[in-house]
Order: sequence, then structure tokens, then C-alpha cells
Amino acid sequence: MLLERESALAQATAALRATEGGRGSLLVVRGPLGVGRSTFLESFATISRDHGFALLRAQASAAEERFRLGVVGQLVDSLRGITVPDDPARRPRRANAFPPESPAGTAPAAGALSETPRWSELSPQQAPCWLAGLLNSIADARPAVLMVDDLHWADTGSLQALSLSVAQRARRRVLFVFSVLPGDVRVRRPHVRDLLDPEQCAAEPNGVGDPVRSRHETADQILELSTLGLNSVRLLVEKTLGDAPDAVFVETVAVRSGGNPLLLQAVLDEAQYLRLRPTATDAAVVANLRPERLRRRLDAYLRSQPDHVRRSAYALTLLGASADEHFVARLAELDERGGAQAVEMLRLAGLVDQRACRLTSGTILRDLVEENMPAEERTAMRGVTAELLHRTGHPAELAAEQLMAVISLRGPEAVQILRTAADSALRRGSPRDSARYLRRALLDSSLSGQDRARLLVDLATAERSFATAAALRHVVEAAPLLESVQERADAMLRLGPLQMDPPSLRVNVIRAAITDELRQSVTEDWVERELVLRLEAREHILSAQDPTHIRRALRRLRDLGPSPRLATKGERELVTSLMHIAFVANAVPAAQLAESCTRVLEQEPPTPEHVHTTAPLAVNILAGAEQTAGAANWLREANRLAHRRGGDVEQAVIRCEQALVALADGHRASARDKIIQAEALAGPETGGLPTVCAAVLSIVAMRTDEPELAEQLLTQHRLHAENQHLTALLHMARGTLAARRDEPRTALGHYRTAGRYTEQIGWKNPAVLPWSSCAALMHHRLGEHEEAVNAAQSEVNMARAWGAATSLGRSLVVLGRVTPGRRGPELLEEAVTVLEKGNNGYELLRGLYALATHPDTRRNRRSTALGRAHDLSHEHDVPGLTEKIRTKLTEGTRKSINHGSRLTPSELRVARLASTGLSNSELASQLGTSSRMVEKHLTNSYRKLGISGRPELDKALRRADAEQSP
Repeated sequence: MLLERESALAQATAALRATEGGRGSLLVVRGPLGVGRSTFLESFATISRDHGFALLRAQASAAEERFRLGVVGQLVDSLRGITVPDDPARRPRRANAFPPESPAGTAPAAGALSETPRWSELSPQQAPCWLAGLLNSIADARPAVLMVDDLHWADTGSLQALSLSVAQRARRRVLFVFSVLPGDVRVRRPHVRDLLDPEQCAAEPNGVGDPVRSRHETADQILELSTLGLNSVRLLVEKTLGDAPDAVFVETVAVRSGGNPLLLQAVLDEAQYLRLRPTATDAAVVANLRPERLRRRLDAYLRSQPDHVRRSAYALTLLGASADEHFVARLAELDERGGAQAVEMLRLAGLVDQRACRLTSGTILRDLVEENMPAEERTAMRGVTAELLHRTGHPAELAAEQLMAVISLRGPEAVQILRTAADSALRRGSPRDSARYLRRALLDSSLSGQDRARLLVDLATAERSFATAAALRHVVEAAPLLESVQERADAMLRLGPLQMDPPSLRVNVIRAAITDELRQSVTEDWVERELVLRLEAREHILSAQDPTHIRRALRRLRDLGPSPRLATKGERELVTSLMHIAFVANAVPAAQLAESCTRVLEQEPPTPEHVHTTAPLAVNILAGAEQTAGAANWLREANRLAHRRGGDVEQAVIRCEQALVALADGHRASARDKIIQAEALAGPETGGLPTVCAAVLSIVAMRTDEPELAEQLLTQHRLHAENQHLTALLHMARGTLAARRDEPRTALGHYRTAGRYTEQIGWKNPAVLPWSSCAALMHHRLGEHEEAVNAAQSEVNMARAWGAATSLGRSLVVLGRVTPGRRGPELLEEAVTVLEKGNNGYELLRGLYALATHPDTRRNRRSTALGRAHDLSHEHDVPGLTEKIRTKLTEGTRKSINHGSRLTPSELRVARLASTGLSNSELASQLGTSSRMVEKHLTNSYRKLGISGRPELDKALRRADAEQSP
């Protein structure tokens, strides 16, 4: 299929007609490598035969370049079977026109070509006249086309033999058709140039007395064949693969081939062999195809070119978008003029972009050129390219990419380039690229001692954002190699306390040794003081499950005073680590810790890097203390920056922090979404979730009624085996699952085991692990009422000591549920009052429902509690609980209408406004009252009207109006 060649064929056909009329000419077919010159000549040969022309054809090639008169021989062979007229008068008359052994002046015998003289025996002086005579004899009988494909490969003897005939073309009925590859250096051979541009040749006798005609008397043409457009690509795809192609597939094939017919057909043939279909799915496979026959074709072309052209092609490949003629010349070891000439040759061959000094973008040729490079030459040139780019001010990462593919690095400058590139990648928010450069630098066998250790520390700094386990290993490996204790301390501090796992790789032992060495050096140096404070902070966090250390840490916190200094990072990390211990041990009230944590966040910038400090522990404390307003805004900004330049670990930890804040505010759905996102970010490469994150995710999962997810998280990351808090959480999750299966005794065993682990490590805050209230509910289900009350009361006492509304309210709800008689509702009323002071609407909803369903709650109070709980259930998306509340409302409120309960004027006014669609806050603003009072009036209205909520309000009001009308 010949596409987009109609215009060229029309011009060639016009030249045929001119030749038939007695005016021969020269037709030069040019185009880049693979553009389809041979296919075009084949089509034109068919047209020539159809017009009755005699056709002489030859295909020059590298194999016959040194075969004397090889092309002439092919031309003669193509005439076999064609009768040559016997017209001696037209034959050359000079004696030297024939071979020496032929009788002088004797013309070849008439008849078939087999009777002509042996052309292989012609001398260089005889061949031009002999060929001219042969063509004249043929042309006298009928017009002829002499066609040579790849003329630049023709042997010198044949080129000389053709020169006289081409010079005589204007008065002969012979059309000369030559194809050439412009980018081949052989096109510049003198004899080739003379044939392609014969008007530059001096006028010579033609052997029979005719002078050479000038160019303006001929109809010579140059036909430039170009690459194919998108529509033609689509047609070829459909013809080869048989189906209507997808637009993405066509675009991919067009880009991959650059519209070059040879490349295009090779790619499509390979796709057909692999049984690919022209779909968007298979487009990705096609984008990486490298057909072997193209590899061989390109290899043959490059091997046929001089060294300077080949080296320039390699230089262009390596330099990519950074290439210019100056760089190409330097890398190919050429002068400016030689480099420019080599690039121009490659451009003519179609390998270089017409508008820029770079290889044709997107095509398969670029990939194949690089694969063609010998390994040693590629390594050497890549090293030189990297140094050249680095020294000329190009981005370090561009230079480093050259070194990523070399077998061995060339000295310290290559390592420095990779380190600079790693710093650049880290600054732009790509820790994976940074680690990739540093890992390559570590393969340099000359690195040892401190140089290697510093690279390992830099690598750990990059890896902590996506591969915490690897970062930990590299810090542990580097620390002993560093001579300065300050450097060892800095290396240890590159790891955030959340990423340190004490049993792993003896990290705590190494940290302790560095801390002791620093403390022994008595100095007033501010930097060393900061290092000591930050290392001490990590000591407290890593030892937070040791009751002895907890007591020591609490004394340290008291020594700092009620308002400790938070001016430096070291001071903030130390105070936060001590507050974390006070939080889990329930040793300091929530309000006091929340005030200090708020101060910490006010001075800590909200960047993704905060996850490598103790700042997440401050967020954890604020969530437990229910002081989340400032933390929520702070995390929002940190999350925004993390999307731009944070790694997976930073984003996962921030999601965990946001989940805690959402849970503290009663937004269970949001909290659930955050933990799912965090879990997705903590893939196998990260080495699992940090311990604190695993704890947060499992707590949120259990609080959002997904104990299965909590168990999965804890068992999947296998952290519970070495961490007693996580072990306790795992038992809490399994206890909840057992309770759902109606196995209270099994559930109680898990809850008590969780409590035992928690007590062993000295953690007493119910905001961290409310195991006692869960055990109380199982005792109550088993009929063990005294044990239930004792367990619930124990948690209430701890919650009062902590002082956060939600923790206390939640524990009071459990105590009220397990306490019989009138004391139960009293405790539940207290729980509701406490929960009213907090921000957690979901826990308030649960408290109201518990109050409404307690058997000893008064009927009126039960109705109001249910009505308000129903409103809250819609806000917090708990369909199961909503349905339970609606059922109980239906059972107890229908009687109210039958007893003639009427709305008070205030209730009626609020109800009528609410039926118009106004929100509680809008109602409060319009009526000049509080939202709480509006909510109370609405609850009473629902109860009296016997409805479950706002959707039924308008209809109920109309019904009530009808009943009250006379």
C-alpha cells in the first residue's frame, strides 16, 4: 500500500511523458532512512512498463560496492529477453568503445543481450561509451527508464560509466531515476555528486559529436519523500491488524514510528506477531516494541558511516534534550565544524529533528541507537556526558541520570554529582529519586569509612519517607563508621521517634551509647545541647512502656515547671515526649497537657517533615483531651504541603493524625476514610506502619465499629508481638468480635487480658484504652452485676482524673447501663450533661440512647432523649441506630396525639419555621435564642406530634391544625 505518494508519482509520470516525447531527464528520489524509496521505485517501475518503456534496473548495496561495474552488470541483466535493434550506424564508432579482443569497428550482433560483448571486460575508458551506445540503440526503438536504487552504494566504475549517458539525457528518450539516502556520507563522493547534479560538470563530447545540454534545457526533478500523516497511519494499522483501531493506539504507533513507513510497518508486523489488538490497552505494549529487523537495519546504517558520524549519533542519544552542536562536538571529540557536519548528515538521514539538535523525538530510532552502542563506549561517554552537563550548569539530576546506567563510576566527581542530584530531588519532593541516586553512588567501590557512612545517612534521610525499615538499617550501619559523636548523634536524629522500633537492629542500644558519650563531653555548645535534648526525647518515647522509666520521666516533667521552655526544636521534642508519657500514664490533667501541646504546635511549622519529630504525639494528646480546633487547621496545612512534596510515610502519618482529630470530634465516617487512606500508603516497601500509627489505626477502626479491620491491621504488620500496647489492642479487637458472636465469656477474657498488658506497662488513661468499661459490659451480660459496677466505676475514676468530657461521659454511660434502679438513669443524666460540654456528638447520641432505653428512666424523659438522639443520628450517619430510635419513637409517641398533647406557642413557632427548611443555627439567629434551646423545642415538638424528625414535621403540623380547627 503506497500512501501519500500521489503527488510524487504524478511528477514522475509527467517525466515519463516528456521522455516519450524525446526529452529525457533525471529524477532523483530522496528521503530519510526507511521513508520508502525502494517501494516508490517499485511502483514507478510498474507504471513505466505499463507505458511501454524498456526498463533497466539495478539495486546498489554495500555487498557490491567493491564489485567493479556491478551496477552496470545488473542493468544489462535486466534487459535479458528484450530485443536490441541492430543499427550499427548508431553504435559508437571509436575503436576504444569495444573490448580489446573485439575487431575494431565491429558492432555487437543483433538479437538478444546474450550476444552483446562481455561488459565485465570493458576498461574504465570504454564503459561510458559502451553504455551510452547501448542506451541509444534501445532508445531509438522505444523510450527507456534506467533506474538505480541506493545510488550512493554504487561502485566507482558504474558511476563513471553512467556519467556520459546522464550528460546526454536531454536529447535521448531515456529517463534516469536514482534514489539516494541524503544522510549517507557516500552521497558526497565526487562521482555520485556529478550524477545527481550533472549541470555542474563541464561540457564534454558525447562520443558522437553532441555537446552536453545545459540544466535549463532539461526537466530534471528532485522528489523528496516525507513521513506519513495520522490518517495514513490509521489505514495501515487497520489493514495490518484487521480491526478498526482505537485513537490512542493510532497515536501511540504514530509517535513510536514517527510516521516513517519502514518503522511503522515493522512495529505493526511485530504487533501482529504478538497478537496485539489495536486497542488502548495494547497501546502501552506497542509503545515499547523494538523489532529485531529494525535493530539490524539501524546497526547496518551506523556501521556503514564514518566514526565521527556514529559517535555524533551516540552523543545525541546520551544528551537528549540538552544536546546542542557544541556539546555534541565535544562529546564526539570533534571540532565545531566536524560536529555540525555530522549532525547535518544524521538530520538528512532522518535521525535528527529538522528544527533542533536532537534525535527525532518519540521514535523507536532513539532507543535503538542507544542499544547499538558498545557497552564500554556507552559507559565512557555517559561519564563524560555527566561531567560535561554538571560543569556547564545544567541541573544536577540531568547529569546524574547519565551515571545511573554506567557499569562503574569514574572517581569522586561522579559521586559528588549523584549527591548533588539527590539533594535536588529531595528538595523538589521526590525522595525515591533521591534514594535512587544515592544507592548508585554507594556502588562506587572506592568509598569507605566516613565517606560511605555519610552517604548512608543521606540515603536514610530519603528512605524515611517511603521505606522506614531500610532507613533504620542504614542508620545503624552508618553510625559506627562516623568518627565524630556529633555526626553519630545527627545520624540517629534523622530517624523520627515514630520510626524507631527498639527491638529492631539494636537502635536503642546505639542511641543510648551516643547519648552517654555526648553527656560526658562537658560543653556549652548550643548544637550539642540540642542534640542531647532530642536524643533524650527519643529515649523517653522508646521507654514509654517501662513503668520505672515512666516514674523517672514524670519527675523530669515536674522539674521543668508548669510552663516549660519551647523555643528550640530540642526543647519542644523533649517536652512533648514527657507529655506523651504523662498522657498515657494519666498523671497530668487533660487541660494542662492540652495547653502545652497547643503551644508546641504554635511554634512548630506545619510541614510534612513534622512526622519525623515528636509533633504527632502532641496531636495525639490534643485529640485525647478533645482540644482539636487548632490541631485540625495545623494538620490541614501540613496535609496540603504533603501532597506536593511529602512521601508515603509523611502522608500516612498525617492521615492518622487527622483520623484521631475526626474521631475526637465525632466524625466517624471521616475518621474511617483517613485510616483506609493511611493503610493504603503503608505498603510493603515502607516496612509497615510505624508503631504509633498502627495503634491509631486500630483504635479508630474499633471506635468506628470495624474490629475486623483493627485485627487485620495489627496482625498484618506483626507489631503486636513486640509491643504490649499493641498486644492489648489486638485483644480488644478480638474481644469485640467475640461479643458480636454472643460469646461474652470469651470476650471478657480478651478484655481482661488487654487490661493486664496495659497495667503492666503503667498506662492508665481510659482515653488510650477503655478496656475496663468493655469488661464491665460483658460482666453485666453474664449477670455478674457487682463485678460490672466495680469495673465501670474504676474507669469512671480514671476518666475523672483525666478530665476530658468524652472519656468521662463514655465511662459514665457504661456505669449507668450496668447500674440497676434509679441510680442508673441518674448516672446517665450525668453522662449526657458531661457529653454536652464536649465536641463529640456521636458519643452524646449514644448517651441519649442509653438514657432513653434504660428501664428505670421516666417516660417523659425517655421520649425527649429519643427525639434528640434521633436528630443526632441523622447528623452522624448511623443508619442502624437511627432505625432502632425510630422504632422506639413510634412505639411510645403515637399515644401523645390521642391524649391531646398540644405544642406551646414557642414550640409551635420553632416547629413552623423548621418546617420551612431552616437549620437550627438559622432558627436560633432569627428567634434570638440559642441553638440548644431550638433543639429542645424541636425535640418536644416531635414527641408531642408523634413523629421521628423533620421530614414529617410539615405534614404533622397540618394534621394538628386540622384537628384543632372547629
